[in-house]
Amino acid sequence: MNSTNIPKRIIQTGRYRMQPLKTRVMTSTVQRLHPDFEYDFYDDQRVELFIDEYFPQYRSLFHDYPFPIQRYDLFRYLVVFQFGGFYFDLDVLLAESVHALLEQKCIFPFEGLTLSDYLANDLRMKWEIGNYGFGSAPGHPFLKAVIDNCVKAASNRQWAGAMMRGTPAFARDQYWILNTTGPGLLSRTLAERPDLTDDVTVLIPESIYDTSTWNCFGNFGVHLMLGSWRPQSTRMRRWLARSSEASRQDHVLKKKEQIEDTRSACRTITWKAEHGFMINALEPRPLVSILIPAFNAQETISHTLRSALNQTWKNIETIIVDDGSADATAKIAESFRSKGVKVFRQDRGGAAAARNKALSHASGDYIQWLDADDLLAPNKISLQIQAFPDQRKRTLLSSAWGSFLHRTSHAQFTPSGLWQNLKPVEWLFCKMDQNVYMQTGSWLVTRELTEAAGSWDTRLLSDDDGEYFCRALLASDGVHFVPGAKIYYRSPGMAFGGLSCVGLSDQKLEAHWLSMKLHIDYLRSLEDSERVHRACINFLQASMLYFYPERSDIVEQSQRLAAELGGSVYPPNLSWKYSWIKELFGWKCAKRGRELLLKARWSMTRRVDRFLSSLSRRGLVED
Repeated sequence: MNSTNIPKRIIQTGRYRMQPLKTRVMTSTVQRLHPDFEYDFYDDQRVELFIDEYFPQYRSLFHDYPFPIQRYDLFRYLVVFQFGGFYFDLDVLLAESVHALLEQKCIFPFEGLTLSDYLANDLRMKWEIGNYGFGSAPGHPFLKAVIDNCVKAASNRQWAGAMMRGTPAFARDQYWILNTTGPGLLSRTLAERPDLTDDVTVLIPESIYDTSTWNCFGNFGVHLMLGSWRPQSTRMRRWLARSSEASRQDHVLKKKEQIEDTRSACRTITWKAEHGFMINALEPRPLVSILIPAFNAQETISHTLRSALNQTWKNIETIIVDDGSADATAKIAESFRSKGVKVFRQDRGGAAAARNKALSHASGDYIQWLDADDLLAPNKISLQIQAFPDQRKRTLLSSAWGSFLHRTSHAQFTPSGLWQNLKPVEWLFCKMDQNVYMQTGSWLVTRELTEAAGSWDTRLLSDDDGEYFCRALLASDGVHFVPGAKIYYRSPGMAFGGLSCVGLSDQKLEAHWLSMKLHIDYLRSLEDSERVHRACINFLQASMLYFYPERSDIVEQSQRLAAELGGSVYPPNLSWKYSWIKELFGWKCAKRGRELLLKARWSMTRRVDRFLSSLSRRGLVED
């Protein structure tokens, strides 16, 4: 297994060595076109001997398959992995020699557009590769990954079943085969393991929508599909299966406009004029760095890390920086090292400093910020990258976010004016005019925008994310909102001393005021109009409750700034629940009472929700 290229060997298999005339014509053509290749034919008896000699660990898997074609599928991967060479089904008719492909390390043909919603939408691979013919150097890691996935598909029905979404209803058995050992499984492996595809080549026609080019081995040959591998069924069921398959295929083809750039968006294409087809080398899918600052987060950090590791977008790195925690946060994070999580520690420096440290170790093409008590929906990153408009590197991606306590199924998603595609000035205007915001984890930021935004401001002990994403926004060409992508925000942080809690801390109050002034400067740098002035005044008024009456200096600065903008700000109003406290005991007591009552209410709500969550996990109540 020392060769790095495909050896001169052709492997074929069939139930018996003596084949019908049509098959003999095709096998003799293969041998005639390759007189200097070793030709190896395996009948059923020889296949059994091969399994016993080279792969006895797969014997039970091989014999447990319910359909013969699944055994042949597994065998072809094993034999090419062991010896290297080209494999061709007996109904592949070659038109010319494959000598030109010997310099490749691993090569597969284009099959057609996929009917699997999971492959197309979750993994962003709109087409499939075929296994009717392929070539590989011996011991190639991609083939090993394919073999491992055959084992996984056989042992985990739920894992295999994901690929069945969108497949024709009356052809479930045949698509189960395709997705557990055939082209569906091959294609899923290719999509999920970009780390192995640097030297995997796919023969793709000039137009992936031209059905006459489907099932062609480049310009070298064609798969005539004469085999009878499909499961036995009644004539009516076969007709229904063919009809539903054709209908589904027509539906996929009609969506051509939506998948026009499928190849060019992810792949480098080189034209080989001497053969008239594309040799398309798959590039690794973009790496996403998930960056998590953590401080005293022992109750939530394991859930947060699992949500990062369970992303359907598999090319990720997860980095956590423990910001001098006094609890078991660091110890819990360390337990995830075996799963690939990178853990760093620093003395207490604040969230912004921890984010900067995480970013300094990140290698991703995209940056996903995530707080240590929040959760990513499994397909959050996949959907955002899939929806990325024309791969523009200056576009900010945002998503829906919902508040929850312990049960994500009860998360409250409340849309705001920011839940749409917006230009930078309109996004900032909406945020400040309506006093709304986008949660930290909802963003996905390209490396280019991350570098343009610069470091997080370590002066900001409050609203560090609001100020940071303003800078990212100013460097962008706008926000692209992806409604299907979701982040779960564990609230209410404002009641329990989290980053969103300004409270009565002088340091946090001053940091919040600094962030507000920067917000106003950022918006006015884009547009300094009357409507912008009104939005800035609304923004100042909405935050007055933070500062009044304890920080009269900040209140005076706010009033002066509002006057410069042509308006005024006033002392805040309290709801009837707290206004009577103000009348009897003054503003400070009213604010303190409001804070204590808010904390008490949410503490009770949190306990109840945690109790119901534990009952739900034990199946005692419905979630």
